[in-house]
Amino acid sequence: MILIIGGAYNGKLNFAQEHFNILKEDICFCNENKIDLSKKVICEFQKYVYFRVRSGHNVVDEINHNKERLEDKIIICDDISSGIVPLKEEERMWREELGRCLQLLSKEAKCIYRVFCGIPILIKNEEL
Repeated sequence: MILIIGGAYNGKLNFAQEHFNILKEDICFCNENKIDLSKKVICEFQKYVYFRVRSGHNVVDEINHNKERLEDKIIICDDISSGIVPLKEEERMWREELGRCLQLLSKEAKCIYRVFCGIPILIKNEEL
């Protein structure tokens, strides 16, 4: 698994498309309660977590259940851990659950990139 994180609109998807030769049809854009695991790239993972948390699901358990199916995926996720803690309980729960998910994904990932202002920074590489 490859994990690509960074702030919103910092070029994470552009980096993945250029660096890993990703086509549009290879990308699952998370915007509801499901992830299409037949796709190579899972983009906007934070949205999936948001919808699942709102529905009362434990996303960490879901990731653990699907670890093997995620091994060959590229997961792209906004990092929402910085800044002001949200006032709404629902948004705090989302932020906390996404943090737990990213910790689990980080342990499983072979490579982790942080993209900042379009510049990829390799922060983990077990493929060396």
